[in-house]
Amino acid sequence: MRLPTQLMLGFAIWLIAEIVVFGMIVEILSFSGAVLLCLMTSLAGAAMLRRLGLSAAFRLRKALANRSQEQAGLSREALLDGTLAGLGSILLILPGFVSDFIGLALTAPSIRFWVTERIRVGKYAAPPDGRRPAAPKVIDLAAKDWTRVEEPVSQRRRTPPDPA
Repeated sequence: MRLPTQLMLGFAIWLIAEIVVFGMIVEILSFSGAVLLCLMTSLAGAAMLRRLGLSAAFRLRKALANRSQEQAGLSREALLDGTLAGLGSILLILPGFVSDFIGLALTAPSIRFWVTERIRVGKYAAPPDGRRPAAPKVIDLAAKDWTRVEEPVSQRRRTPPDPA
């Protein structure tokens, strides 16, 4: 199938799922209760999106002041995490309970970490067999990132001379 056909099929399945779940919630809470719950999740999503926006603006301002993206928390992982949290907030704003469930899941840091691990691309991506990548054998540090510390002579272990 072509991409537009897949998107339309996915949208149709999502819409049918939203209608079915809304009907189930109406059976449990009544129509007015379902609408009220839908409005409450939309307000919660809007509040979360506002908080995320203010946090992102603060970090961007800090990065511009420091001229360093890494120090201000604007690494690739942090940006992906923030994007997923924003997507979760937007899904909470949308009417419907399936989107609310997915949006609520994306607000949890553990779920965002799991999703980030699944979509991370690059040399540290998890192999297809599901194992975590091995630790690097060599760690490169700049000269300013480490110092040599000598043990005092009195604390060194004495080793017997080699009989060879």
